Amino acid sequence: MDYRISSEAVFLKTLASYVNIETPSRAYEQLQMLNDLFEKDLREGGAQTGRIPKDYGDILIARMGNGPRQILLLGHKDTVFRMGTIGENPYREVVREGQARLRGPGVLDMKAGDVFALEIFRHFKDHLPDSWSIVGVFNSDEEIGSHQSEEVIRAFAKKSIFALCLEPSIPGYCTIGRKGLAGYEITVEGKAAHSGTAYLEGASAVEALSRIISRIYDLRDDEKKLSVNIGAIEAGGRANIVCPRAWATGEARCFDPALLKETLEKIQQFCDENPVPGTKASLKIRGIRPPMVQSEEGRALFELARERAAAHGLSLEGRIHGGGSDGSFVSDEGIPVLDGMGAEGEGAHTLDEFVVKNTLMDRLKVCIDVIESVIINQKEWEKQ
Repeated sequence: MDYRISSEAVFLKTLASYVNIETPSRAYEQLQMLNDLFEKDLREGGAQTGRIPKDYGDILIARMGNGPRQILLLGHKDTVFRMGTIGENPYREVVREGQARLRGPGVLDMKAGDVFALEIFRHFKDHLPDSWSIVGVFNSDEEIGSHQSEEVIRAFAKKSIFALCLEPSIPGYCTIGRKGLAGYEITVEGKAAHSGTAYLEGASAVEALSRIISRIYDLRDDEKKLSVNIGAIEAGGRANIVCPRAWATGEARCFDPALLKETLEKIQQFCDENPVPGTKASLKIRGIRPPMVQSEEGRALFELARERAAAHGLSLEGRIHGGGSDGSFVSDEGIPVLDGMGAEGEGAHTLDEFVVKNTLMDRLKVCIDVIESVIINQKEWEKQ
């Protein structure tokens, strides 16, 4: 096939420019800066673009073609890294264990995937059949739950035949299933008092929160693959004062939607029972990302991708794991999605994050091959 994409050198130059713009979630100005650059590149690649304003940074929409048979590409621009990380972990190429690796905050998750999307548009410029269209949705809040973009993603998914989510994956794999995720906050109000002379007059929010958290961790069920976590706790008191207010945020993950719902109901019960007299606990659900389940159509999409990967000398196996992505919203709408089709690498969300350099261009070509194959075999695919 004649791949109408950039050279590897140009690809890497583009990737470097994206990584060098740090984009922590909620860093509005930084995310808008990347939006500006990404949008310019997409337009030069032949896509029409638009933006949907959001508090944390615009959702960037790219479109090519106007046909009714729509293919959806998903990506995000935010990362988990704080501002200034680029100083201690700059974009660079290193060699480890005889393997060329690209380093830098967000290089794997998922700025390399954003460049994949750019190159997919570039490939289809001027030769996408009239009956087809490709739409890219690139949000700014995926790493914090996609609360401001879920509705937009679902709307585009409903109009699509299938989706490629360009999140990364470990070498040799893509993602065919994910756990559902529910994020929550617990706030406990108590009563302040001197911890020595009047402790009986107080009601400790910290004690109540601790007892609730202990019960939450008892819900963990490894056999059912239910995980629970408390990721942050705050209580602004002093050692000699009974704490009047405490707060925690956490999440629960599992593959079974019913079990996820049941877990949240139990956490609500723990809060309602107010384990310390004089305290009041409240639960706020921060958002629910449904499980991603592979459909029959999704399985056919995966088999196609595996076949095309083999043609490029790559191994491609499907994996099911606990990380979340926007592909779950697409799956929940009944649309087949192939996730983890971006760059290969490891260490996502850590300073050790890296992209495997020598498979980048071939992984990109697999994504293009999948789209080309579906377009060519249109009638056969619509029978799936």
